[in-house]
Amino acid sequence: MVSILLLGCAKDDGPARKNEDFNSLYGGIPYKGTVKGSISLEGNRLDLSGDGTIALIEDAKDSVSIVFLADIDDIGEINIKIRGRFDRESFYMEKENSDTFFRIMDQTINGKFISEAQEMSFEGNLRRDKGQMKMVAIFKKETESFPEGTGLELNFDTSRDITENDDGGSGCQMRMVPIWGPNGMTMGMVPDC
Repeated sequence: MVSILLLGCAKDDGPARKNEDFNSLYGGIPYKGTVKGSISLEGNRLDLSGDGTIALIEDAKDSVSIVFLADIDDIGEINIKIRGRFDRESFYMEKENSDTFFRIMDQTINGKFISEAQEMSFEGNLRRDKGQMKMVAIFKKETESFPEGTGLELNFDTSRDITENDDGGSGCQMRMVPIWGPNGMTMGMVPDC
């Protein structure tokens, strides 16, 4: 298993309706689809493909975790979890005076994590029915899974059907896995739908 150090009738994507916030707009049924990418080191490149999932979990009054789950054929799982705050239709995780941030604002994803061990960048978009995200990571120090100098790119292309009676994603079970986040590797629960 690869673990990294560091988841009917559609409603329209117009402005948030009264009493809707980030969690109610994008939570519930997970986004499912594909993930493609590559691992590169010293001029060698391995193409990756598999199943991709994007989901919101562990929601609280004004915070939620977003997870990007990649189940890569023949390699295993790469799971990225980011905990942040939300207000209205925006999500944000930032450290003051730091190169570490992750935001989803106006349906646009952007982020950057820079540490001694790795550099990561994120870009994409998240709508009620579709989620796409590109993540690029460069490992500046060796980890359990990647030698120093390894480049990792993952491209998520996911979607979901939203109905008026969205059941909040019930039917999903939770399981414990290694998860990569801005503060390093942890064990955490992710949805298994």
